[in-house]
Amino acid sequence: MDISRKLLLPTWRPLLRAIRGPRSYSDNAVASLLKFPLVTLEEGKSKYVLSHVYIHGMMGEARQVIRSSPRAKYHLNIYEKLQKEANKLGLCTQGLGGGYIEYDPQKKYIKVYGKSGVLGKADHKKSQAILRKAYPDVKIDAERGSMKP
Repeated sequence: MDISRKLLLPTWRPLLRAIRGPRSYSDNAVASLLKFPLVTLEEGKSKYVLSHVYIHGMMGEARQVIRSSPRAKYHLNIYEKLQKEANKLGLCTQGLGGGYIEYDPQKKYIKVYGKSGVLGKADHKKSQAILRKAYPDVKIDAERGSMKP
């Protein structure tokens, strides 16, 4: 093997990556992530899940989202529904925790508290910040509370 092959073979892939730049993703995936709703909230008392939604390989660009359902028996049911919603758009998810949420649109009040037995306790302060973006004119309280809604 001549000296030029010994020098070029180990370096051609890193050089090619440097020339091409960082890994690019389709505009569809980025558009899907940007259009993905931050909050899906139903009136009354319900379980909720806080999760990351991201493009595969780009965890640093993840968006935190909240999903709730008063009809869900377990927090994991809500997370599985979120996974299906994200997978249809080619996105990935990571569960960050769960809890309970009370939403009263007439009083313009949201209360976030408790924890999930399977997913653990969500960061209620982060949940509160996300809810403030989606519901700027609603009073939002984040408490520790118990598991009983």
